[in-house]
Amino acid sequence: MQQPAKYFHKRLNSTNLYASLMLPKLPSREPFWVRTDDQFAGRGQGNRTWISEPGQNLTGTLAIFPHQFEVSLQFDLSKTFALAASGFLELFIDEIRIKWPNDLYAGDRKIGGILIETAILGKFIDHAILGIGININQVKFPEDIPNPISISMLTGLKYDMAEMENLFLESFLNRYYLIESGNFEQINNQYINKLYRFDEFVHFKTANKVFIAKIIGVTEFGHLILQTNSGTIQSYAYQEVEYILPS
Repeated sequence: MQQPAKYFHKRLNSTNLYASLMLPKLPSREPFWVRTDDQFAGRGQGNRTWISEPGQNLTGTLAIFPHQFEVSLQFDLSKTFALAASGFLELFIDEIRIKWPNDLYAGDRKIGGILIETAILGKFIDHAILGIGININQVKFPEDIPNPISISMLTGLKYDMAEMENLFLESFLNRYYLIESGNFEQINNQYINKLYRFDEFVHFKTANKVFIAKIIGVTEFGHLILQTNSGTIQSYAYQEVEYILPS
């Protein structure tokens, strides 16, 4: 993939929304990146929002147009984007994990999140909107956010956002070659190795029960595969199960 065109806006409601509105106005189907210093209505997974202090964090969206990329492989795109984000973070801090399905963790604290939206044309992905929010320089967070952390809180340093933007995009391009070369097994192995609490017995909850299980894998459609301490194996889609995080 070629270097994406870059668009910067001081303030936007949502970079994902802005990127999607740009699509019909573009003269060609080339990748592009939208970043803002102040995302005042950022979107998370489902109905959640992404809260970010203006000018302190990396908030942006990458729009790509995969060539002949089948719909059945779209979770591989999600895994690749998550790996790119974790690789970027590990330039500065250690032990980054991907908390299924879309969060980035440093230890037991959330340092970022991704939001991926795809458009389908026949059996192929027409385009993908890849949103990222990573806590960079912010050191104070609202009290109702349960477990936030930032790079600056861990290193004691401050970072230039334009430089961080370039490093993140470089991390994505370095990993996207795995998709272009069809090396999906390597993508999956790297993703599994980065999964938060993989192969550890921890507490999970569904709508009607709390139970102890360990993650043993993820299906090709992105469903989490859990094995209980009694040996029962079951897969769960997003919002069917969630971790009970340590306090």
